[in-house]
Amino acid sequence: MSTKIIQLRARGDNDFGLTEGEPYYPKVGADSIVGLEPEIDKRVPKHDLATPTADGLISKEDKAKLDKLQVEPFEGLKFKSPDGSIFSLSVSNEGEPIFTREGNGSN
Repeated sequence: MSTKIIQLRARGDNDFGLTEGEPYYPKVGADSIVGLEPEIDKRVPKHDLATPTADGLISKEDKAKLDKLQVEPFEGLKFKSPDGSIFSLSVSNEGEPIFTREGNGSN
């Protein structure tokens, strides 16, 4: 297999800083060249989508963490105090903060 380098010449002065007749070389990625797909498939790793039980492009552990993210407005946030007690912060209909202790406080 040989490598072919293509040299082009500017058709006229242009906004790219080239003057008429000036040579330039186009630079493209291998995936944009028709006919290289089989060679690219051999060399580029393929990854399935990750699930909480199977690694993919990211680890299954990271996928599980991402799945825990909430994109809607939060209904409540959980905080842990220095003694290990868990508190839930929510808001009343009037916008007042409400802290509620969860469980028996020993986590």
